[in-house]
Amino acid sequence: MATNESEKPYRLTFEHRPSYLYVYVEGEEDSYEISARYWREIADVCKVNKFTKVLIVEDIVANGTIADAYQLSSDLPHMGYLGIKVAFVDKYLEQQELNLFGELTAVNRGINAKVFNDINEAEKWLLGG
Repeated sequence: MATNESEKPYRLTFEHRPSYLYVYVEGEEDSYEISARYWREIADVCKVNKFTKVLIVEDIVANGTIADAYQLSSDLPHMGYLGIKVAFVDKYLEQQELNLFGELTAVNRGINAKVFNDINEAEKWLLGG
């Protein structure tokens, strides 16, 4: 009855823009397993299409844990994000502190990433230098 795509606890929308990949992630639940799954999917699309810049907009209602954020951010180099500039925007401002912790962890592991509250600011940073 249901397809694999509909069984995912999230939905990814990819838009190939002239200089980067735009990704919109939406869902209700969050956990390390869920986040790692869609971050791997995004990395695969970047690799196949040779994108070196990605703007990820997350619209996931649930708030992950600090342990999940640490684990995910620590795993980004192994998922294929080394050499990819990542701008991240979360639709839920109450998750900002957790996202900034994830940014710090990822940057400390060699990932060129930054968290934003505004899509335009994220795009400006992504396309700059």
